[in-house]
Amino acid sequence: MGDTISSRLGPGAPSLHLGNGALSVFFDVLAVAVMPRARTDWELRLARWIVESDQLLLGLGTVGFDVSELGWTAPDFEAQQRFLVALLDAALDREGWEHLPPALRQGSPRLTELLWQVRDMVARFPREVVPLPEGDDFRWPCGPPEDGRCELHQVYLHATGCILCNDSSLDEHVPHRSPTL
Repeated sequence: MGDTISSRLGPGAPSLHLGNGALSVFFDVLAVAVMPRARTDWELRLARWIVESDQLLLGLGTVGFDVSELGWTAPDFEAQQRFLVALLDAALDREGWEHLPPALRQGSPRLTELLWQVRDMVARFPREVVPLPEGDDFRWPCGPPEDGRCELHQVYLHATGCILCNDSSLDEHVPHRSPTL
């Protein structure tokens, strides 16, 4: 199983087919990098979307996305694009990684490659194809994070817990592990 990150409206961007573990780590490093940066409504919605991309919350194989689905708004597109590129750069620079579980802190060449590939997709995504609002976008939050912060990982919580607590070893005590179904 796994999922895809794509940019179907972007010029020449390949679809990236990833395993569940790779996607989980991708969202984990973005979650710790976005915390000190998100300020505007769109940036806070992006932060919420990142932490809600928890496979324990949504299910395995369901957190893939297309760059066009990121809630872009035409009037603010350039600022949103700059923010997301800067966020991916921060993840590449390992900003916030001290909040990751120890096993994830060393990173991997595959993660670095994935971050660069998604960064390229975002940087090349053309303003001309920003989708017009059509009601509720798939998985794009209607507002900023509402559930507080994890005191251990310093990331926003989602409705049932913490994306990083959920990725911790089952024998590790963490404060916000989502209940299992």
